[in-house]
Amino acid sequence: MHTAALAFHPEPPTPTARWAALDQPAEWENFSRPVTGQAGNWESYLSVDGMVCAACSLTVEGALQRLPGVHDVQVNGASGTARVVWSPAASRPSDWLAALKKAGYSALPASDLLDAAPRQRAARAMLWRWLVAGFCMMQVMMYAAPAYLATPGDITARDQGLLRWASWVLTLPVVLFSCRPFFASAWRDLRNLRIGMDVPVALGILIAFAASSVATFDPAGPLGAEVWFDSVTMFVFFLLSGRLLEQRLRERTAGALEALMRRLPDTVERQRADGSFERVPVRRLMAGDLVRVLPGEVIPADGCVISGNSRVDEALLTGESRPLERSCGDAVVAGSHNLNSPLLLRVEHTGADTRYAGIVALMEQASVQKPHLAQVADRIAGPFLVLVLLAAVGAGAWWWSIGPAHAIGVAVAVLIVTCPCALSLATPAATLAAAGALARRGVLVRNLSAMEACAKVTTVVFDKTGTLTDDHLAATLIAVRQGADEITALALAGALARQALHPVSRAVAVASSASKENSPDSSEE
Repeated sequence: MHTAALAFHPEPPTPTARWAALDQPAEWENFSRPVTGQAGNWESYLSVDGMVCAACSLTVEGALQRLPGVHDVQVNGASGTARVVWSPAASRPSDWLAALKKAGYSALPASDLLDAAPRQRAARAMLWRWLVAGFCMMQVMMYAAPAYLATPGDITARDQGLLRWASWVLTLPVVLFSCRPFFASAWRDLRNLRIGMDVPVALGILIAFAASSVATFDPAGPLGAEVWFDSVTMFVFFLLSGRLLEQRLRERTAGALEALMRRLPDTVERQRADGSFERVPVRRLMAGDLVRVLPGEVIPADGCVISGNSRVDEALLTGESRPLERSCGDAVVAGSHNLNSPLLLRVEHTGADTRYAGIVALMEQASVQKPHLAQVADRIAGPFLVLVLLAAVGAGAWWWSIGPAHAIGVAVAVLIVTCPCALSLATPAATLAAAGALARRGVLVRNLSAMEACAKVTTVVFDKTGTLTDDHLAATLIAVRQGADEITALALAGALARQALHPVSRAVAVASSASKENSPDSSEE
């Protein structure tokens, strides 16, 4: 019966059906948590795809804030993340995704593992658009070189027309394929009665290509003096290069933050009533369960050691690089690593009640925060783009008496030169990149605005019990018996240490690898 049912319904569920499934409390609780101090309100995080500028962030915020039951929305365009504060009694997650879809954006819960698939598809598509633009740009520049280098009379009108037609053919895939993200974003902004960063970009590309096409089709016409195919392809290639670098930076930063946010294991061994163990999802754990954590595994919940004796690495929570001894009766926290021996734990706090969940909440809030400079950029971007369009129209009208071709060239130059990419993307991208770099070094940023204050800091005073340490141990001294070779002894110790998880063993292994790389024999090889 089940086989027949599957045979008659091979299609996957529609997006609408999948969104409706998120309305079940068991589903939206996976990417939501109660808001502290606001009874009945929850905060949820969405990963939004398609945002490229400050206007996109404002569009997403407006689309969500208009929904009933949504009290607050914070969007970070650099990370592509939206934080929604809402009331389950008056709002549904499926309404958010439907509203974003209507506005021209796609979204998924930030904790959804399928979130990586569309990001990977978008990265591959961007790479192909960049490659097509780069290849065509080089060919078009080769065809345009004779027009710049030749003296009057060196190129016949027939040869010049042939070069223009070849450039037009090669520019066509750039405009139809590589420029699709710019055109789609510009159309989406205009449809929502907004002027985004891609509006002047798309207008400049279209006007330059259209004028060049007219000049190619009618060389004797008013626009037949020159073509800008080389400028169009080069501009698209460099703009896509910036987008590609930004995308790679965003992926690397998001990966560092997600690695911290998703440090807990997916499953854990839970003890049955008969004393045997079964592997169950971590989210099914409840207070009072007994779980076994093997060496090398991450402790999934806050609890107490029932049996066993081991060392636990709590550097993420405490900043201390030295592992702590944990035995029967000692408390352990979620997110820490068990290093030596198996531990049997009694679960006391799970999910959002753990200390680790509190750190994750701070990181998620930091990822959607907008520093003061980014907020200023958001306010300036809209009026600035309007002034850009007006300046382009005014420049074209002013120079129209000189000649249509010259006026169009001036208008296109104004649209392209004043492209506000840095204004709307540099500030949030820079702050998020800094947060990601700090996260990879074990420093968790709770408030991105603090980075602006750090620029004015002249003196740093550390107040900490004990000493300031790194996040890992390091071997600083090698002592051997008389007659023994230090390099040989370190190599043997490193070979043994590589098989262990203890922090001291890791330090010896790292020192051995460094010694081998710096040895004269390795440099000669």
